Amino acid sequence: MADITSKYQGNVASEGMQNWRGDQVSVAQGGQSIYESSSVQLAELGSRKVVGDRVFRYAKAKQDIAAGSVVEYGGERLTSIAFGSSVTQGSGLNTFTITAATAISKDTYADGYLICEEGATDANLGMMYRIKSNALGSSAGTCKLTLYDPIAYAVKLTSTWSVNQNLYLNVISAILTKAAIGVAPIDVTTGDYFWVQTWGPTPALGTAAAGAQIAASVSGRCTLIGTAGETPIGVAVAALNAATNYGLTFLTIAP
Repeated sequence: MADITSKYQGNVASEGMQNWRGDQVSVAQGGQSIYESSSVQLAELGSRKVVGDRVFRYAKAKQDIAAGSVVEYGGERLTSIAFGSSVTQGSGLNTFTITAATAISKDTYADGYLICEEGATDANLGMMYRIKSNALGSSAGTCKLTLYDPIAYAVKLTSTWSVNQNLYLNVISAILTKAAIGVAPIDVTTGDYFWVQTWGPTPALGTAAAGAQIAASVSGRCTLIGTAGETPIGVAVAALNAATNYGLTFLTIAP
């Protein structure tokens, strides 16, 4: 028998802290609907918005994207970062200086990620630090990153680091080069900001049988999982009948 059998028996929930994620978007002047795109940024990239049983993240389009298209990360990434010969880096600092192989514009990597990828004796190995901002960096010159949190351990100059743009900056229609992050709920123009859906029911472009697990495919489509090693994105609720048709899916990317 149910614990509650009448609406008058409802009570204050006892599960503990509610809305523990703490990342629900809050924007002045009403913000931006999931059915609108914007030429100006009205929320932080990656901000989370819940609409009924659907979850969205705030993103910026690098190209024109059609409604119902699967989108993927299209940001820039610097690998095998080198330090300037005179640079030293102790622990407890929230700055990190790199040597830029090519010129870097100011804040290209703001809200992106700094990752220690290699370094046998570096205690930072496998750790990630969020980038708050970056200074202008000239070609073959130094470029200073400012981090939200201090570097936990002394940096070894022999380590290899990477710098990555924010996951929701410069998203593109899926072409299987990087991780899929969601489905566009509306048509979006290059450079516009919009809410990309990451969880819950949504129509998506592609082909798959009802109940089948689906993955990102080329040209912004989805297909049966495992067809070519694509990024898993969810389940087809209804049959997706043709490459040019849209069917109901349930996304399981970012709750």
